[in-house]
Amino acid sequence: MRHGARWFSALAALLLAVAWLLVPVAPARATEGDTFDRFDVQAVLDAEGYLQVTETIVLRFGPSSGRHGLERTLTVREPDRGADGADTGKDMLFKVDHVEVTSPSGAPDKLDLTYEGSGKRTEGLRIRVGEANKTVSAPTATYVLTYRVLGLVRSPGGVDQLYWDVTGSKMPRILAATAEVTVPGGAQDVFCSVAVPGARGDCATATRSSGGLAQFAANDIAVGQVLTVGVKIQPGLVKNNTPILEDDVTKVTEEQLAIAGAFGFGSFALSTLAALVVPFVGWFSLRRKTDDLRFAGLPPGVLPAPGQDAQAVRGDSRIQIPVSFAPPAVAVAEAGYLADGKVDVRDTTATLMSLAVLGAVRLHTDGDKKVELLDRSKATDRPAKAMLKALFGDRDPDRAELVDLSVRGSLTEAHAKVEGVVKQAGENGGWYARKPSTALEMVGCDIVIKAFLGVVMAVVGGAIAMIFFGTFGIGLVLVALGMLPLLVTAFITWIVVRARSAKGQRSGVGTALTDQVIGFRTYLATAEAEQLQFEEGEDIFSKYLPWAIAFDLTQRWTQVCQRLVELGRLSPVAPVWYAGSQWNLNSLSWQLNDFGSSVDNAVSAPISTSSSSYSSSDSGFGSSGSSFSSGGGFSGGGGGGGGGGSW
Repeated sequence: MRHGARWFSALAALLLAVAWLLVPVAPARATEGDTFDRFDVQAVLDAEGYLQVTETIVLRFGPSSGRHGLERTLTVREPDRGADGADTGKDMLFKVDHVEVTSPSGAPDKLDLTYEGSGKRTEGLRIRVGEANKTVSAPTATYVLTYRVLGLVRSPGGVDQLYWDVTGSKMPRILAATAEVTVPGGAQDVFCSVAVPGARGDCATATRSSGGLAQFAANDIAVGQVLTVGVKIQPGLVKNNTPILEDDVTKVTEEQLAIAGAFGFGSFALSTLAALVVPFVGWFSLRRKTDDLRFAGLPPGVLPAPGQDAQAVRGDSRIQIPVSFAPPAVAVAEAGYLADGKVDVRDTTATLMSLAVLGAVRLHTDGDKKVELLDRSKATDRPAKAMLKALFGDRDPDRAELVDLSVRGSLTEAHAKVEGVVKQAGENGGWYARKPSTALEMVGCDIVIKAFLGVVMAVVGGAIAMIFFGTFGIGLVLVALGMLPLLVTAFITWIVVRARSAKGQRSGVGTALTDQVIGFRTYLATAEAEQLQFEEGEDIFSKYLPWAIAFDLTQRWTQVCQRLVELGRLSPVAPVWYAGSQWNLNSLSWQLNDFGSSVDNAVSAPISTSSSSYSSSDSGFGSSGSSFSSGGGFSGGGGGGGGGGSW
């Protein structure tokens, strides 16, 4: 039961760690320009080993600081090291509580406590004083900070002593510092050093009074230096006279690895079984979402007669759609929407071509591709009328400027209008029982980005899990790896269902109209020149060209009509809508493709012109360090320290 609770806690912590990774944490270090004019400490050690500390700090803010107040960080956890400096595999804990603060100078003294580096072997308690919506305008502010700490007493070689880093290497420059320490039975001996961690430097004062009060003083402590003091205590007067040690949680035993491996294998077996079921669930979901409805008892492409009662039922996807020899009774852009559930650039190009064929506009294909307004009354369907309105407004042909398709964004509004009108026609006509979604257009790039971010987050999460949670982190990673069969299968199934279901589900009316569209597309895709039937003198090439563009059959249609010209059944003269310098069906397909690229560019939107966490320690040799050994003490050898400054 305990293992389960710890696994649940570790999993929750992993999720929090990922969120923590994305949020910058204010570093607990001195702000450039800050100084402590004074740093005076009074500390009283009781018989239980608790040190009651009072720090009086005069903080001078940097020029034009705009700072909010004091920030002080106390070390509460750090790796323990032996006399040789090697990691002992233990962590020393310094338990800090009863934190309070006042400001005799009247600066804002609201208190905020935050643990930095939680879950790591080095951890600090950040004490932030002040308010985020207030700044200190005076050049200095005085703060009185009190707290209690347990774990600073040690007894290497049987010598009880308080070995304490009064200041930390991450504090700003301190112009003057004093410390008065009272211990049970009075100080038996004193030690003081000011230097970088691991080095030795003399203090201005290091004395003990006749009453046993230990007094220390130091001047001009530079950034990176530590004021460390030692006070020798009579044996037997302090109960908790050894450091508080915990095992390094990142160390992994064979038993723990076996447990983690069992969890990983279990998750792999379960996820593999679940992965076998996922595709079937996706298939059933896809059928429910995508099987088009058909009118029962009616042939494909046939709508019920007025007053006829026809029930729409789930259709058979294997049904044979008959060839249709005439276009359906919908606009060319609407046919594209019925066929694939979206209105794309090809549908806009086909609409523009239909306007040219009808004589509403003239297309200039030499040089820059341009559209000229001729007669707006020739536009017969709603998408075509919406396009003319977007391109030329209400202007007459003699006052309307040509639309230059080489200008990016010149057809953006027109395309949007056509799309809106077509989708509105589908809604009014009840073409879809479940409307298409834009997911089909987004599935490519969107899925790649999500997959990439997923891999990155998995790697980062695994690293965080192992670093922060040790064995449990490795177990979490193994469980995650075991879930890969299910995750991969679910991801692929989701892509397929998302892409396939994006086309929507057609109603009985929508399916009948789509049958007509598909039937006519089959006709243009398969009919040979010798099979085409049309009246003499009829320009069948122009008549069906917009539909060929919509169906992506432009090249084939021009080849079929070129054959009609060779047979003498179609006039070789350029149609009236063509405004180019040379008319040749053999090269027209290339010209139309080039024209389509210009439309694509014109539809595209115009281009707009518009610290790290607490992670280090000042300790030198951990719990084995002594200020009264034969070699003497050094700065940064005691517990405590930390950082400070403003925020």
